[in-house]
Amino acid sequence: MYIVARARILVAALLTVALLGASAAAPILASAANGPKVVLIVGPVGATTDRYRQLADEAAAVARRFTPNIVRVYSPEATWPAVRRALQGAAIVVYLGHGNGWPSPYRDELYPATQNGFGLNPTAGGDDSAHQYFGESTIGSQVRLAPGAVVVLSHLCYASGNSEPGIPEGTFEQARQRVDNFAAGFIQAGAGAVIAEAHDGPAWYVEQLLSTRASVAAIWRSSPTAHGNVVRFPSQRSPGHVALMDPDTATAGFHRSIVLRGNLRTDDLQAATVNVGSLAILPHTLVDRGLEVAAPAIQDLPVAGGRTRLAIGYRTDGAGLPEGVQVGVRWDPIDVPVPSEPLVIPGVVPEPAAAEPSAEASSPAAEVPATPSAAPQSASGPTAAPAGPRLVVAESPGSVVAPAAPRISAAAMALMIRIPAAPGLYRMVTTLHDADGVAYDAETQALVPALIVRVTAPMDARVSVAADVVARPDSIVRLPMSVTNVGSERWGEVPSERQVLSRDGASRLQVILVARWLSLGSTPAVDLPAAARVSLADTIDAGGTAAVTANLQSPAAAGSYLLVLDVQLPGGRSLAAEGVGPALVRVTIR
Repeated sequence: MYIVARARILVAALLTVALLGASAAAPILASAANGPKVVLIVGPVGATTDRYRQLADEAAAVARRFTPNIVRVYSPEATWPAVRRALQGAAIVVYLGHGNGWPSPYRDELYPATQNGFGLNPTAGGDDSAHQYFGESTIGSQVRLAPGAVVVLSHLCYASGNSEPGIPEGTFEQARQRVDNFAAGFIQAGAGAVIAEAHDGPAWYVEQLLSTRASVAAIWRSSPTAHGNVVRFPSQRSPGHVALMDPDTATAGFHRSIVLRGNLRTDDLQAATVNVGSLAILPHTLVDRGLEVAAPAIQDLPVAGGRTRLAIGYRTDGAGLPEGVQVGVRWDPIDVPVPSEPLVIPGVVPEPAAAEPSAEASSPAAEVPATPSAAPQSASGPTAAPAGPRLVVAESPGSVVAPAAPRISAAAMALMIRIPAAPGLYRMVTTLHDADGVAYDAETQALVPALIVRVTAPMDARVSVAADVVARPDSIVRLPMSVTNVGSERWGEVPSERQVLSRDGASRLQVILVARWLSLGSTPAVDLPAAARVSLADTIDAGGTAAVTANLQSPAAAGSYLLVLDVQLPGGRSLAAEGVGPALVRVTIR
């Protein structure tokens, strides 16, 4: 029986390597030897991913001194199917990556589908930026850890009671809830303890858990990062468990926590007993259905902070789409000004709470993001994190994939999506997922074209006019143009009957194009024509366009000039003064 058991373990280990696919950039190792199973997971965190992989490798090197049963699942291969399979029977789990917890500024209530779990690669072999959250409900229902397993959450936002860089850490009570909530799904999956360390690497914990005979609580209390400000309280989410926090000060700096069964000891760590061979990763594709997908189409003007309907035409070979197929939307910033405050990552709508996208009919993204592939930042709160490897990394705009169920007809999928809160140029990436939110393979995703979308401000204009013009001195320059209201607000007001009868009153109410001349020459300033005012319309609705031909007096001297075109609303309100870039025309007088 012993030989048969060893053979079964060997077969399972070989199957793990074959199905998960090891690579130099993202190694996945499995051992045939029986011993406590250590699983190390690194999710995509942009430019910091390499550092997180290094920290995980340090922990793996320590673990290898005590057990050969080690599995590494690193970005860009850390998809949920790979992680779920690796976790079965694990005695020690280490995760480094983005954390999405609650309470947070982006939801009014707990959302178990995406919160308090992992931020993982949507599809294998992608990049180290895009990620999808799999929350406590998914972990609790699909993972079975070894009894008494210990989970170490390293460098996460929210897990230890903190928030994230750039956002106030909140109250002590909010920190307690975050700690309790983040541990719940792992405890449901069989964990005996969940440790969260926002600033220290996981290698020390792995060594202590495998080399000592002690209580897990005592190990946590003796951590090199201990502050001696321990607060203990019963877990509300996991009855029979207790939670301990050790803030930097008596009331702030929530960077260390543990939730555990009070008497848990390292002696309780057990060898893996789950037959991982029964959890094989099957082909996950829609290509075999002959799927063809048209370019996604946005129905309305993409105005910052708004919403619009996204439609995706498709056809199959007759098999149709699987039941429960979902659509995810990710906005990759291309040319977006850095905001002064964190931005909400948009997704589908409506939502039951604030910002994290979920199903269209009923319910990002979580850690809110600021700049594309943001550089590592120090943790927020009264006590800042040191520079270097002791990092908690905030979200980056456009990096979160959050799928939702579309309305599906025989020829199209459609759903409402949110537009990013910051104006600028984006690459909108649409992804296809199954009913559990798991993304289909890369070949399927390649079927859906990406869109380049310019997101406009609520008050924004687009002037279509020639970029270069040649004219004679002191002559009339005829300049055809169209002015489009690409914002969400109407320009002007519908004039009353009295105002229409008053010519002066009507002119004051109209939307006007103001043209000003600037000299680009190095010669002394020349006399320039006065600013010209061209009436466009009484009102221009959002999405509306006014076409005019401006007859402008040119400068009397030959040379190079710049014609600056600004839209002025009734009351003298200048769009350029409100941050809308004016249109520029280079004019050569000769």
